[in-house]
Amino acid sequence: MRKIFFIIIALSVILTMASGCSKNDTFIIEKIQKAFPNNVQNDEIYHTEIIKDGLLVFYKSNEGLGAGFIRQKSENWEWVTGTGYPRLNPDNGLSAMYSNMDAIPLYFSYGVITDPNIFEVQSSDNRAKIIQVADGTRIWFITYENLLGSPLPAIIGISKEGNQIIAIGD
Repeated sequence: MRKIFFIIIALSVILTMASGCSKNDTFIIEKIQKAFPNNVQNDEIYHTEIIKDGLLVFYKSNEGLGAGFIRQKSENWEWVTGTGYPRLNPDNGLSAMYSNMDAIPLYFSYGVITDPNIFEVQSSDNRAKIIQVADGTRIWFITYENLLGSPLPAIIGISKEGNQIIAIGD
């Protein structure tokens, strides 16, 4: 009997904590969306990544994937800069965009994977971080130590077996 009582209490605490987290997440997303300038369309925040002294924010804008950088200023977030929009539904299964944010400094490439055979994305010796968001969209991004020069690094989509499926910029 005592064991059942502790299980019920533990489940109640877990459920209370879980419901509180989702409310906090919604509050944070709302604060992030308020940081977007009026001229930057933001249909949905897909993912945020803590990087440098702020947040790298990936968001849906029409049929593209945008990336912006924001910093916390007092209790609010402040938009610093943004990038272009690779397609969310690329014809060849992989989209790519490059960004040199000198003011931060933050150098990265990113895009969307729609080919289910692409298991990994690489550039030079760098392996991409891949995030699958709630609607099934797979976002990849790679950060670099130095300014991206010319020629831009090739982006390679690789199968689970290690075979190259597609190369962009190669």
